[in-house]
Amino acid sequence: MREFERQEAAQPWSLRLAGVLAVLRANLTPKSAAFRHAVRLALCVAIADSLSRSFGWQRGYWAPMTVVIVLKPDFTTTFSRGVLRLAGTFAGLALATGLFHALNPSAGAPAVLLTIFMFLMRWVGPANYGVLVSALTALVVLLFALTGVPPNQVAGWRAINTIAGGFIALVAYRLWPTWERTLVPEALARMLDAYRAYFQVIRDGYIEAAPSRPEFLGRLDQARQSGRLARTNLEASIARLRSEPGFPAERLTALNTILANGHRLIHALMALEAGLFHSQPVPARPAFRTFANSVDATMYFLAAYLRGTAVHPGDLPDLREEHRALRHSGDPRAQRYQLVNVETDRVTNSLNTLSLEIVHWVSSNEA
Repeated sequence: MREFERQEAAQPWSLRLAGVLAVLRANLTPKSAAFRHAVRLALCVAIADSLSRSFGWQRGYWAPMTVVIVLKPDFTTTFSRGVLRLAGTFAGLALATGLFHALNPSAGAPAVLLTIFMFLMRWVGPANYGVLVSALTALVVLLFALTGVPPNQVAGWRAINTIAGGFIALVAYRLWPTWERTLVPEALARMLDAYRAYFQVIRDGYIEAAPSRPEFLGRLDQARQSGRLARTNLEASIARLRSEPGFPAERLTALNTILANGHRLIHALMALEAGLFHSQPVPARPAFRTFANSVDATMYFLAAYLRGTAVHPGDLPDLREEHRALRHSGDPRAQRYQLVNVETDRVTNSLNTLSLEIVHWVSSNEA
């Protein structure tokens, strides 16, 4: 991962920006997990803001702010932060109000309390969200009190707005819950489907030897965008899965390994795509057609296996043997043949590894 980040950082800023924009464009669809969360968050913020304005609540901005803080893409984080947000807010309100009335405000007590709460927020806050909210809420109450606003008034409106915002966020996610452990297999299968469609377009480009046609370029761009969308959806799903309780660490490690080999596969396919436009066209070898069909079949069977279809070891083609035949066919001096031989070797390695890892991961799920 660090090596990949280093290589990405070494790219020109224009290429990095183009990649970010491409990922953004690929996720502008209801099929994207990030897009769905953005819509859910926007609706909840609008509801909280409308509610606070309709009832004329003071400090009404606290309600939508609470929604933004509490509502997260995953079920576990949303509910844990929601509970800690509500509990911490009430603890901070009670503590600050009680201390302000118990101590003499003119004796410098507020300054001492501000220092203590700021220290707690910076010291323990990053490790415990409940302590962070308690200290922050107490700071807010004390700061308002120093400007002449009664603490009980600030505490009341903050409590009302926090309850409303937290309730909206928790109800929204309760009505649309997502347990990632049930969604990851389908997300992985969809990534394989998207990579398979991308490979089919590349395969057709080599066989038909007409990559500059507008209809081909349109297919290629669409397949590329679908691959980015599927990959980012899977990455987001795995990231959310990390916070779910009870999911074995070894299975999460296996998923990360599958994702890493998926990156190897797509990088090899991207290199094959680049070879379409930067190598001298030559007739497609019969061995390439055979190998390409086997790659297509392998990804199809792996996606079907993830969706619960029984797949036997004999169903998967022998990619290594077919790549060996491909490597010994055609003129070895042709630039395109050389490029295809190298990149299809990477495809073979990554798919063979993916096959083993996916079979092991699915079997561990069934155990």
